[in-house]
Amino acid sequence: MIPTYGQAPFLPRAIESALAQDYPALDVVVADDASPDDTGTVVARYLGDARLRYVRNPRNLGRVGNYRSTLEHHARGIFVLNMDGDDWLVDHRYLSRAMELVERDPSLDLVFARAQSFLEERQAFAEAGTVNRGLPEICDGTELFLAYPDGSVSIPHITALYRRALALELDFYREDVLGSDSIALLSLLPGRRVGFVDMHAGAWRKHDANATFAPSLAAQLANLAVADVPAARAGARGALPLPVLRRWRRRMAMRVGRKSVQDSLGLGRPGTAAAYLGVLAVTRPAVAAGIVSALARKVARRTRGRARTAPP
Repeated sequence: MIPTYGQAPFLPRAIESALAQDYPALDVVVADDASPDDTGTVVARYLGDARLRYVRNPRNLGRVGNYRSTLEHHARGIFVLNMDGDDWLVDHRYLSRAMELVERDPSLDLVFARAQSFLEERQAFAEAGTVNRGLPEICDGTELFLAYPDGSVSIPHITALYRRALALELDFYREDVLGSDSIALLSLLPGRRVGFVDMHAGAWRKHDANATFAPSLAAQLANLAVADVPAARAGARGALPLPVLRRWRRRMAMRVGRKSVQDSLGLGRPGTAAAYLGVLAVTRPAVAAGIVSALARKVARRTRGRARTAPP
């Protein structure tokens, strides 16, 4: 699935990377959310490939609405991967390697790999980092779920190959928030088996037109649903004890909130960061205190590091 809106300059790379996958049973659909640019003309250049389809929404559904509509009405595969129109797959073997895992273990409901951020302004990849290093090929979804708040595990949306029928059953992409993909994938994990391909499979392009760039305070606060919704769904299924889920929800809210504050500070918006923490101090005081404490420790580590490297 390649849902897109106003991304015509980036689409060729996304489409070409999808069609370059060497997995033979491939179906690619570009879902144009009533773009005002020449998206249709760009896609037309590739429609000679029978594996590619193009659909255009008669009205704009919004980013998450387009995800949902594409999954529900246009995707055909038993397994689905959702890739935004400004991102791309960097290894043509990824789907084949992912499906090899499924063939060896048909109980898998999700396969994922690592991904890197591509900094558009610099035309370079960000440092890869250590997230997901050392994961086994077959993972216990509950263990991944429990580890997620610590930041040692991440399931990049661009690499997430999941069962379409299960995604519809779990109501994927229903919450219209910044982290709608995280809500969907975290809701899938408890009690299920997951495959991991240890390779960089996708590139997420970071630029100032990203939907997640410089969000409003209201959008940042709404994004705490990334902690609330998966915990509630896991509780409704009886997947984990309620005390465990309460702790997980608080820790996950801290991860989401810490990122919001750091992003606001990085964009030179200290007022937004302060307002965000102010709301949390009233509505989720333990979360706010945890974020402030974590940020203070980070500043202290940086200060000590500068002191060690400073000339005498």
